[in-house]
Amino acid sequence: MPPPPVRRDGRGRDATGMRPPRLSVHRRRAAGAVEHNGRVTAGVHPEPTPGTVKRLYARAFRCARPDCSRPLYKQDNDTGDLVLNSRVAHIHARRRGGARWIEMSVEDNRADANLLLLCIEHSYEIDELPDLYPAELLREWKQAQLDEHEQAQRGWPLTDADAGRVLEASSRAVEHHHAGAVLGAVRAAERLALAARGARRGPAGRAATWRAARAMARGACTAWDQDGNALHAEPSRQETEQHKAALLAALREAVEVLAPLADEAKVELAAVRASRPAVEPWSAWASGAVDDVVAMSATWPGPPELEDDDRLDDALSGLAEATDALAAAWRGDPAAPPPPPEPDRAPPPVPRDPLEDHRALLDRARPYARVDHRRYDAALRAELAAAAERAAGIPPVPSARAVGLSATCRLAAAVAGNADDDELAALTEQDVRRRPLSAAVLLLDEAARVAEKRGRPGPQERAEAALAALWDSIDWSNPGSWDPDDANGQSVLWAGSRITSPEQVKQRLSQALARRSDVVLPLVAACADWEESRDRETWRVLGFRRRYRELPAWFPGQAVVAAAASAPPNAESVVVDAFGETDGDDADSLLAQVLWLVQRSTA
Repeated sequence: MPPPPVRRDGRGRDATGMRPPRLSVHRRRAAGAVEHNGRVTAGVHPEPTPGTVKRLYARAFRCARPDCSRPLYKQDNDTGDLVLNSRVAHIHARRRGGARWIEMSVEDNRADANLLLLCIEHSYEIDELPDLYPAELLREWKQAQLDEHEQAQRGWPLTDADAGRVLEASSRAVEHHHAGAVLGAVRAAERLALAARGARRGPAGRAATWRAARAMARGACTAWDQDGNALHAEPSRQETEQHKAALLAALREAVEVLAPLADEAKVELAAVRASRPAVEPWSAWASGAVDDVVAMSATWPGPPELEDDDRLDDALSGLAEATDALAAAWRGDPAAPPPPPEPDRAPPPVPRDPLEDHRALLDRARPYARVDHRRYDAALRAELAAAAERAAGIPPVPSARAVGLSATCRLAAAVAGNADDDELAALTEQDVRRRPLSAAVLLLDEAARVAEKRGRPGPQERAEAALAALWDSIDWSNPGSWDPDDANGQSVLWAGSRITSPEQVKQRLSQALARRSDVVLPLVAACADWEESRDRETWRVLGFRRRYRELPAWFPGQAVVAAAASAPPNAESVVVDAFGETDGDDADSLLAQVLWLVQRSTA
């Protein structure tokens, strides 16, 4: 027969006054304990013993919160029966991750000193807001509760059955109350995941229709380029835009379906945080995963493939991982750590417009171009002349017309329009010496134009003479005359063709190439036109490049061909397509374009 059960008192002692033997380390691990820094503690401690509960209630009458007068039991108004109106609360939580959790032994966790009797409302409140109710404060409440009992000698004597009901209400009911929050979050996350997979079918169908249209167009017409590579037709722009719009509409519909489910999941996650603040990092992880699912549901890989990728699947996997870890952390089980938060990054600095100061300078000068009566401002004119040297590096493209070299020189001439003859003569002498050449040429050219407009033949003739002398002095066979940073070199040659003639400019450049064929590359770079590329939808400028579409009347085409033949650069390795296009706009590519144009014109 088995031995009779040993009767023990409320402190766990038997009739001899001895405690039962403590479990060994290995047996306690088997019972669910964990070791922390060499000390064996429980991930989830057992609940207090009935004897401990009876002792607690015998020494307290009302809620331990000093300003709460609710008794631990209340009388039912209908039946007159006593109804439990309290719970056994833990100063340091039973479960890892709970309110005010610390590593402690099983005995210490379930001992009187770690337990506190509170009304139902305040038993929940101290765990939901642990920062407001630290352990030190709760110990003060407990001591005050004991002191009150010593004075009033009022308590609640309980039977073993009563103590069992208290434990049931305090332990399991509280856990079930809080478990509803985490279970609700898990359910909401799963509803979102299922809906995301279902909503993906709409965009998938639209993308499949688009792929079919592309396949039909590609199969209807096949050609080959000059190297034998296959060229395929594509759907018309109108048809492509229709498919694109349909796919985007399907993605928007998917997001509209998911948005309320995502909001519901976030509400449930907020409830989890409120029920157990210690799991806030895992709750935040899950909340971010919810956002990722919605964001990835709003995207689809664009053409040419139009096949779905793994981004949404990865987001759904991330959501499942986050909610699993959240549930584990809530239970006090080992949980995957949340990903480290991204470091706070300062917002990227707003790129400063490199031409901001230049634009401001030109804005100050623009009134002089609108009227003729403003007085000459020598300081402003000096600023504009210096700015012209820098503006020579701005490509003469449509988007830069208002701030480019021509605009700068035109405003400089307008500001000096009412200077006296001596002042204008001094300015002419200064402008002749400015570099690069395009700045000097355009400053003199605009000064002559403004003087002519205002009926001042003396300053006009002086500026024109200085410009002609400058043109005659240029040695085009000198590599230094071709400044690689001067984006307006072509304007110098156009000015020369007006001063003399296109034929004379061509002759001088041909002579320069005959003397030094190695200037052929800087020459073709300086003489090229500039083009800008723009986004077709936003019309935003994407970039600039140089390009030859036709040769100016003054361009020495045959001399360039001869120079390229006598000192061949790398142009022969550049591929020129059937339209005279090259991939790059470096000097070799530009020379290849020139050779193509010359060959075409003589064919």
